[in-house]
Amino acid sequence: MSAPITRISPAAVACAPGARTTGAAHGGLDLDIYTDTAAMRALLQRQLPGFADGRLRIDALSVWQARRNTSRHRNPCPITLCYELQVSDRARGHAGTQMLCAKVFRANLAEQFYRQQDRSRLTQPAFGEALVHLAALNMVLWASPNDPGLPQLVKLLDPAQADGVLPWAALGAARAEFGTVEARLLRYEPECRATLRYTLTRIDGGETRALYAKTFCDARAQDIHQHFEYFWQLAQSNADAPLVAQPLGCCAATQTLWQAPASGMPLLQALAARNGTALIGRVARALALLHAAPLAPSSGAAPRSAAHWVEEARRRQKKISRVDPAMAARAACVADAIAAYAKRQQTRPLSLIHGDFHPEQVWVHQGRIVLFDFDEFTLGDPMEDLAQFVLKLEQAGIAAELCSVLIEQYAACAPGRFDRRGLAWHLTVQSLLQASRAFVFQKPGWAGELERRLARSEVRAATLSTESAS
Repeated sequence: MSAPITRISPAAVACAPGARTTGAAHGGLDLDIYTDTAAMRALLQRQLPGFADGRLRIDALSVWQARRNTSRHRNPCPITLCYELQVSDRARGHAGTQMLCAKVFRANLAEQFYRQQDRSRLTQPAFGEALVHLAALNMVLWASPNDPGLPQLVKLLDPAQADGVLPWAALGAARAEFGTVEARLLRYEPECRATLRYTLTRIDGGETRALYAKTFCDARAQDIHQHFEYFWQLAQSNADAPLVAQPLGCCAATQTLWQAPASGMPLLQALAARNGTALIGRVARALALLHAAPLAPSSGAAPRSAAHWVEEARRRQKKISRVDPAMAARAACVADAIAAYAKRQQTRPLSLIHGDFHPEQVWVHQGRIVLFDFDEFTLGDPMEDLAQFVLKLEQAGIAAELCSVLIEQYAACAPGRFDRRGLAWHLTVQSLLQASRAFVFQKPGWAGELERRLARSEVRAATLSTESAS
């Protein structure tokens, strides 16, 4: 299926609410406009095929995800986004939701990219066209379920096609017992991964069933499934082991793993409602058991050595310098401190780590810890996981006393893996990463948040000399 090139006149851009043309590096609008929901709703309503003539109306627009890139050499797209549109079809008299994945290109690159796309597997979306080029915005958009990196979404989001890959045997049920199957996209990182929820309605009117799917652009699903299997079995015999959602199977054809729903409540909610000290202690024990697990990293996962983090700190320093030159010297000082104290870190042996350990990955069920998201399992320093978690607790406003409890409890559970100076170093690294993420993920009010986070990074960096001397 081929879609015509759609062009926007400069006048149309200028009349959008909040739109302002600038000397932006990509040659289009100021990058903040792309996350301005009112401006983008007006621009897309005026310019998308099927919308511009009034047949389709955007009733609301939200930004699911935005990711900004400052490198001119590594990435031709200064920003990528995922929009969710609430759409009314006036001609057919119905309404629904349409996801759009957007790439904003640097000047004169969007049209070439658009023409190179494979149209052989495009499918008609619920609203509008599958693939569109908006020239004045330097933007190429795909309409869900189309995704060049996740072509299996077409099958997984279509209940009729998903029937053939759902893990009916693991559910202990036959397809004939159920009528409708509803598929809903919950989380989405275009061209990388997606999480879906399936609701199965019984023909006899009995209780509905739910299951979850996570699908990837690569072959890591099988490894992740095995990791969940290990912890599912461990939790049956070890009361300190973390609970996980029951694994239901893995489909190689769609690079998808299946799980039952998990029980419990989010950790941050639980901390506000009960004895935080006891819960944080259980988190420490669960993390220590994860680090001790006899598992291999996910397929293709690159080890995270001290050298890796020095290089990454330099990259983040450059990102901050490009987006706000006034902060360049401050970011450089933090990166310099990380590099200066990295030598000792190079002697730390690497072991299994979660790789993305933060409070939103943790629930509590009947006093036990529940862990999620094993996508980033790799080899690294366990202090990285601990530092990530402590930093996110601080950002969530959790009392410093509980952060200290987490550290001391982990040290007691895993004395051979704990290293106080290593923790201080990783806290500085993670703090600099968090500073850059304020604009990378286009947080609301990101400029002020960048300054606040960088100031905290400077405080962390100043502690490195003290920790190294102790």
